[in-house]
This record gives sequence, C-alpha cells and structure tokens, in this order.
Amino acid sequence: MITFLLKKKRLVLIIFLHCENYLNKNFKLMKIEKYLILLLMICPIMLAGQKIVSGSVLDSSGQPLPGANIIEVGTSNGVSTDFDGNFSITVSGDESVIEVSFTGFESQQITVGDQSSIQISLNEDAELLQEVVVTSLGFIEIRDQMGQTSSKVNTDAVVRSGEPTLLNSLSGKASGVKISRSNADPGAGATIRIRGANTISGASAPLFIVDGVPMNNSTFYNSFDGRGSRSGGVSNGSRINDLNPNDIASMEVLKGASAAAVWGSRAANGVVVITTKEGQSGDAKITFTSTYSFDEVSEKIPMQSTWGQGRSGSYGATRAESWGDYIPERAGGADTFNTAGQFFTALDGTVYYPITAKNSRDTFVERNWDQAFQTGVFHQNDLTISGGAGKDKYFFSLSNIDQEGIIVGSSYDRTNLRFNYKARLNDVISLSNKMSYSYSRTNRIQQSSNTAGILLGLLRTPPDFDNTDYIGTYTSSSGAETANRHRSYRRYLGNSQNPSYNNPGWTVHEQKSIATVNRVTATPEITIKPNEWLQVIGRGNIDFSDDRRTTFYPIGSAGGAFNNGAFFESEIALRNYSFDVIARATNDLTSDISLTSTVGWSINDRKYNRNSGSITGFLVNSTKQTTSLNTSAEATAFENYRTFRKSNRGYAVFNLDMFDQLYIAMSGGIEASSTIKGSFFYPSIDAAWNFTNALGSSALSFGKLRATWGKVGVQPDAHQFQTLAEGGFSYSTYSDPISIDSFGGGYRLDNNLGNPNLEPEVKTEWEIGTDLRFLNDDLRFSMTYYSNEIDGILLDVNLSPSSGFSTQYGNFGSMKNNGLEIDLGWNAIKRGDLNLDASLNWSKNTNEVTDLFGTETISLSPGASVSSRAIVGQQLGVLYGTGSRTNADGSFDLDSNGFPQITPSPIILGDPNPDWIAGIGLNLDYKNLSLNVVLEHSEGGDFMPRTLWVLHRFGTTEATANRITTTQDLRNHDGDLVPAGTTVRGNVRDFGAGNVLLDEDWYRTGIGGGFGDNQAYNFGVYDATFTKVRELSLSYLINSDRLNSLLGLDNIRLTATGRNLININKVPGIDPETNQYGVGNALGLDYFTNPQSKSVLFSAAFNF
Repeated sequence: MITFLLKKKRLVLIIFLHCENYLNKNFKLMKIEKYLILLLMICPIMLAGQKIVSGSVLDSSGQPLPGANIIEVGTSNGVSTDFDGNFSITVSGDESVIEVSFTGFESQQITVGDQSSIQISLNEDAELLQEVVVTSLGFIEIRDQMGQTSSKVNTDAVVRSGEPTLLNSLSGKASGVKISRSNADPGAGATIRIRGANTISGASAPLFIVDGVPMNNSTFYNSFDGRGSRSGGVSNGSRINDLNPNDIASMEVLKGASAAAVWGSRAANGVVVITTKEGQSGDAKITFTSTYSFDEVSEKIPMQSTWGQGRSGSYGATRAESWGDYIPERAGGADTFNTAGQFFTALDGTVYYPITAKNSRDTFVERNWDQAFQTGVFHQNDLTISGGAGKDKYFFSLSNIDQEGIIVGSSYDRTNLRFNYKARLNDVISLSNKMSYSYSRTNRIQQSSNTAGILLGLLRTPPDFDNTDYIGTYTSSSGAETANRHRSYRRYLGNSQNPSYNNPGWTVHEQKSIATVNRVTATPEITIKPNEWLQVIGRGNIDFSDDRRTTFYPIGSAGGAFNNGAFFESEIALRNYSFDVIARATNDLTSDISLTSTVGWSINDRKYNRNSGSITGFLVNSTKQTTSLNTSAEATAFENYRTFRKSNRGYAVFNLDMFDQLYIAMSGGIEASSTIKGSFFYPSIDAAWNFTNALGSSALSFGKLRATWGKVGVQPDAHQFQTLAEGGFSYSTYSDPISIDSFGGGYRLDNNLGNPNLEPEVKTEWEIGTDLRFLNDDLRFSMTYYSNEIDGILLDVNLSPSSGFSTQYGNFGSMKNNGLEIDLGWNAIKRGDLNLDASLNWSKNTNEVTDLFGTETISLSPGASVSSRAIVGQQLGVLYGTGSRTNADGSFDLDSNGFPQITPSPIILGDPNPDWIAGIGLNLDYKNLSLNVVLEHSEGGDFMPRTLWVLHRFGTTEATANRITTTQDLRNHDGDLVPAGTTVRGNVRDFGAGNVLLDEDWYRTGIGGGFGDNQAYNFGVYDATFTKVRELSLSYLINSDRLNSLLGLDNIRLTATGRNLININKVPGIDPETNQYGVGNALGLDYFTNPQSKSVLFSAAFNF
C-alpha cells in the first residue's frame, strides 16, 4: 500500500501514515477494514490534484503518429497513441510535464498547466533519419560517415519471406552474399559465402555477432554418429537457425576486412551483425502472428514408364536396371507366378510369388513417388509483448514452428523463448540482459551416396515395380518364416536380408535419424555513462547447447555397415563463454574536428565435448532403440572427442570527423589464442570523403568516396601443436585385418605430425568505392571494387614416408579474390497513398588458388567420382573427373566408330562458381495493400548432377526412353552395325564424325552413364544459370476504430506469400542450387540428394 502511494505524492504518504497511526490507537479494526477506511480518506486527496489530459500526436504534415509514447516526466506513468494518433493520460496536476517521443522524431516536453486538450506536432530528427549501421562491436554509426562497406538486410523482408530458417531468408537480398541451400530438408543448414571463398579446408561461414557477442553457428559432421558423411547421410543444421527471425530488429552484413578487423582470427569470412528487439516505453504492445505453409517438391526428374526391368530388351525380375522389354507390347492382364515354393506376405495379407512371365502393363512411377514425397506443411505461431514503464523496457517473445517436410517422415519442431530487458537505474548506470532458450527436434531422411538413402532407391526403381509393400514376412520353400523382412525391387520376394537398395518406404518409415537440441544464451550488459562524452560497457555472454543425436537402422537396411542392424547415439555439448570491457569517448579536438576513441578487451572460451556410442549386429530383429540389442564387446564401440579453445584480444578504434566531410577510422587488435603460437596484430584503416557540398550539383543530393584496408584471419584447428596418440585403430592391408581392440586395446602415434609453429590464416584486403544519391535521395547508387589475398591457408599436406608420418597440418596454401559490387535503389513513385520502391544488387567475384605447397590437388568432396577440388591456378571448387579426349582444336578425339574416348586421368570438367549474381526487389504500397517481389539470378557456373548420369545406366529416365526407327545405318558404342529401318531404343548423336547410335551399350556398359573413373563425365555437366522468384507476397492491413473498440485490436495484417514458385534453369528435374556435400566449400555436385521445394504460405498478424 505504501509502495503504491509513494508513486503519487509525498504529501499523500505523510497523510496516510498519520491516519494509519490514528486508527491503530483509537479503533480495533481488522487489517482489511483499516485499509478500506484509509483508501476512502486518501482517494479524495489524491483525486483532487489529478487531471485528465487528452490530445493527438501528429507529424509536421499533419499525419497521425500511432504508437507515439507519452510519459509523465519523473514517473512511470505513460500511455501510447492509438492508430489515429490520439491519447488520454491522467497526470498528477497542472505542474506535471509530459514527454512525447516517437522513433525518428525529436522528442518534446510540455508543461500541462491548465490545458486539458493538447495537439502536439513532432518534427523529424534529421540525424536519426540518416541511415545507420550497427558495427561489429554493437555501436550505432551513421552510414554516410563510414568508409566501410556493408549491406543492411530489411528485417521485415526476412520475416515476410516465411522461411523457417534464417539463412535461407537472406537469398537475393545483399550484394556479394551468396546463399546455397543444400536441399529442402526441414531445418537443414545452408552455405553462406561473402565475397567468394576465403579458406580451403576451414569453415566457410561468416562470424555471427548477436547483440554484440559471437554466436555459435557450427554444423557438425562426424562419421561416428551413424548419420553418414557429407557425401551420403542426412543433412545437418546450422546452429544460427536456432535464432527466431521474428526476434531480429536489425541485420547488417559486414563484407570487408576493415569492418571486421577487431574480431581478428574469426572474421575472414565476413561478419553478420544481428541486433534483437527491445521494448518501447508505454503501454504493452502485443502481436500474435500465425503462419501456415504448403510445400511441394520444386522439380522432378522426368522418368520413363515404357520400358521394364531387365537388360538387353528382356524382363528380369531381380535386375538392377530398366533396360528390359517394351511395356506396351506385353500381353496384358495378370503376371504368371510359381505358387509352389517361396513367397512374401505383406502386412495387409497381400502375397507375392516368383514371377514366371511378366504380362502386366501397369506402371507405378507416380504412385511410388507419392509414397515417398508429400505436400509438406508447417504451422508457426509467434507471440511478442513489448513495453516499458519510465526508464525500464522489456521485450518478450514465444514462438513455435511445427514442420512436416516434403519427404514422408521428415520433420522439424522448434520452440523459441526470449526475454530482453533494459533498465536505466539512474542518469549514469544502465543494465540490460538478453536471454533466449531454443529447443529443436528433427528427423531427417537419408540421402545422396548411400544405398540406404531415399532417392537412390526410388529413382533406380523400374517403372513396372510397385514399392507399396516394403515390409512383411518371407516364407522359404521349406516353409521357414522370417518376419520384418525388407522387400525392394531387386529382392521382390524379400528372400535375402540384403535388399541391395532400400525401398523408399523402408527409408522413411523404419529408419530414424533424430537430433534434439537444447540451447540457452544470455547476454548481460552494464553501461556506465558518467558524462556526455564517456561510456564504459561491460558485456558478458554464455552460449550453452546440448545436441543429442540418435540414428537407427533395423536389420535388413541396405549397406554393409547397417544390414545386420545398427544403433548410434551421440551427445554433443558446447559451452561458450565470453566477456568484453569497452570504453568509448568522444571529444571535440577543435570546432571542426572530433575524435571518438574506443578501447576494449575480450576473452573467449569455447569447449566442445562429444560422447558417441554404437551397437552393430543386432541379436534380435527389433525396432526398439536400445543398447540391449547386442551387449557383446565386439559389437560395441565408444568414442569421446573434446576440444578446448581460449583466446583473448585487446583492440582500439579511433574515428576522426573533420569538417563534417572527411571521416577516418583506424583500428587495431592484438590477439592471442591457444591454437596459435604467439600473438597476432590485425590492423585496419578506412576513409570517407563527403564531396556533396564541394561539387555543388543540384541533381546530386549526396556523394561520398571511400577506401579501406585491413587484415583478418582464420584460427587453426584445436590441438594441432603436438603429435597426438590414437586408439581404436586397425591394420587392413593384410588378408585378415587386425584391430587393436581385439587384443585388449592400445595406442599409437597419430599419422598426422604435430606442428608447433601454427599461425592463423591471414586475409589482407583493400577496397575502394562510392555512394551517390540523386533527386533528393530518391535515386541511390553504390559501387565497390575489392581485392584480397589469403596467405598461410591451413591444410593437411602429404609427407614423405621416410618421416614416419603421412600428413602434417600447417600454413601451406594461398588464394586471392577480387570483385565488383553494385547496389541501386529507386523511390520510383511517391504520390500520397501510392508508393513504389525498387532495388538491385549485382556482384561478381573472381577467385584463384595460388599455392598448395606442391600438392597437385586437394579434394573438397572425398569419395566422389566427380569431385570439387582446390587446384593451383583455378577457382576454388572446380569439378574434377575423367572426361573425353580432345584434339588441339578442341574437337573430340574419336575412335574408329565415331565415339569419344576416355582421358587417361582426371581433368577439369567445369567451374561451379557463378560468373555473377544479382537480386531485384520491388515494393509497391497502395493504401493498405502491399505487394513485394524478390528475384534472384545466378549467371554461369557449372553443375554436375551425377544423379542424371548414373540413371542413364539404370535406364529409368526419359532421356533414355526414346524408341526410334533408324533412317540410316548406324554404329553403336560396341561397333555393332544397326541397319536402317531398325526399331531400337536409343538416341542419335553426332560427335563430329557422323551420326552414331546411343543405345544400351553407350549408357549401361559404355562411357555414357555409370560409376567410377571410366566415364565421359564432361557430357553430364550442365550450365548452372538460374533465375528464381524467391518471394512474391501480397498483404493487406485491416484497421478501423470499430476493430479497436470491439476487439481491442490496433490492426490485422493478412499476407499471402509464394516462395521459389518460379525457377528457370537448364538442368532437367534438379535445382542447380542443390549441393550433395551440404554446408562447406564443395560446390556444384548432386548425387541422389534430397530435392528443393517451393511453397505457398498464409499468415495473419494481430496487433493489440
């Protein structure tokens, strides 16, 4: 009670205390009765001094400002204006002062006096309306006064895109930034490159700074958790996807070394600076948004349905290929069976017998597809509450997304909770804390180079095989039954435990790959500002995550490692701590020169711990995920892997503002780390000259020239100084392999020789550019040219056998990039209720690997017949494999039959790096209606879809289904003569010496389709150019006084969005963005990788 009255008036408190004392002395009253009497006595006194003030808040043109804050100065009493800019507030009395504020406008303080109705007009704050940049240290700077280059990503556009994960929502929205999504698996990671490749074997992702501190964005692949490798397994997620896009207030992509130099050896790939939302003073603002999405496979490979299972034109029930008989010429009706012996009984009672004659003309291409793929959906709900009282502000959000992927059985469930709080204790000290919790659970489906993967089994399935009954009971000729037997097209009776390739039904229903992540972050901060020119900040952070992965393969799963059953479990714990102390001072050196100085010190501690265990070879055929399936030591494996990294750095930044037109910034950071020898210094300098007034042009409203230079780096891997010991090894060069675990275990020196002289990779970059604005800032143009060199790239190189070691990790490589970035913006129409904005970003990057320490090539995609490689003199990631021989003039070196011949060794087949990329944005507003379009174009580059190439061998695609009657004598790859007038299956092509026949001998047994290093893969390389409509959205804002009076709603926004609805490319049935190797440096490869998606989603946002 006393607390309540304290907020009103000292006089009231004194009266209250006297009255309470009087009642205690003279009356025996219950506590509640006493306070009721006191309230009756005090309220008239309180009300006598209060008054109600109403009014409206407008801008300089007379338009209302909804959401403006009105606060009684010296109290926490405050309200906000409604949609029409109106307000009503009860103040203490005539002497009260109210402060009116609105973002982007100058605040006003008004003494109430005898006024009961006030109309307030706010003027735009010219300084606040200038575009600002959040630096990598979390400070706000005016963009026009900076020499550094960055791209601001509109957070409304990120949310509006409806992408479930953050990285994918950035596509096409910033120059020099390329997002490559591996596939459409729910929650899967994506590769983000800023200004091309900046390392060879290290992580390619930029550093993410969230609220001033680094945020872990790891993507962990390891072969010990049963999820497979990058070449074949399941997709892994990027940890930045734990962040809810709806919580983001601003996002800035810092591209150059100068902008990121204070972060030293963690910033070579660029920096993405994210600031989460804060509350605003006044009444609580509540927003509830619900989104529902429908997702479909974006492209399907054209499959044939006219040729049956078999070879050489004859049906074969267990053959791998579909080079069998011509289905339309079959007898028709039911197949003929042998019912006397073995058979397979499906779960629904359907019985399958050995086929003796294939009569049926039925095909199942679409049916088989629909059993593996579906219309994916996700439902997302977001609740945010923000507000504040006086000097305290808060922001709360709760979000959940529940997604079913386009592949049957795939799923992604994520819940986010965030609470950001900021309190100004007094005029000197402010406190804040930003806390978040995220939970995610995914089940992803096996893919790529993996006989247990979904597309490998599905796309190799002949068109005349029905995949429906994938599990059942096999009964042998002797009557012995085997339950839970896997039935696939090569084992259609389930008569072998090994199905060769998984039936897709088995992949999606029986195999499991679950990942559950719990993550907590907290960023407390104290700001001490003893005067106007100095502030000191202490900022801490903890980032804890636990990633539990379980992978289960029942007995009968395809693949030698899984066929007898396998259960894997891993627990990955990450513990990241950081602390910064920053002091920042601003001084006027003269009337025309000011200096802002920033000095800081930071410490960072990162710990990784993984415990993995596996059980292989189940003793019972059970689907229960337990270690009891086989408890023998021989069937059990365990591994613990840990890394520890510590680093600290001191840094300083000095910003000079001279004559309001010349701006110079110098920074330097010295860093020491547990992974490097000694300490390293990372300097930078940038300058900007505002020449607007010097030029004196009426058309030019702003002009700036800028230049920067700086150094950043990449830290070495942990624990590479020493030559370590390893256990669990085996020697397999003998006919009878020897494993040390079979002899009680042991240790040996690792094959990798330690390196005590490790240094970070260092990227040195310079850039020049200009920013121009015309026609009162309606037309904007920005251009940047950059060049960088990366020295001391960390690689594993081969050593001489005489050294006793096979490899050593060290600073052995170098690489360089140069490029051009252009950004255009145009406020095309500004006429009352009609506004049209357009933007264009365009960028080109050229990369070259300049040194590999004498190593010929380094594979970025181990295990592939066509690999993505680092080769000196080439761009990083070039495609490498066998191809066809050529003559000096570029023509094919043909054999006597007119066919190409294989190169004796691998050659460069293509370059997956695009020639240039661009994004176009259009935003049209008319009254309450908004239309937004984002297009992305990638020009050039090469793509090798080995899926299509291998399917040539299997004969399941339309490309191999042609049935022709020859019009001339033709020879096939084997040299056989096919006379004119012959009806054959195949295609006709001229390689330079006249027409030849591409038939089964070319595709299945020749060099025109298949596996290994005996293929002419150059014929399978496609142009990777694509154009996509990334986003097409239409929204309508519903607002009215009636809506507010009836439901308490300020407005409702309804939005319909299409994602990737239009995709124009030159690859049949496969999106050239697909990447078999997931998040990493390997590009341009596909091998039965899970497909991409297109989506339509609807959302409704309710603002209270």
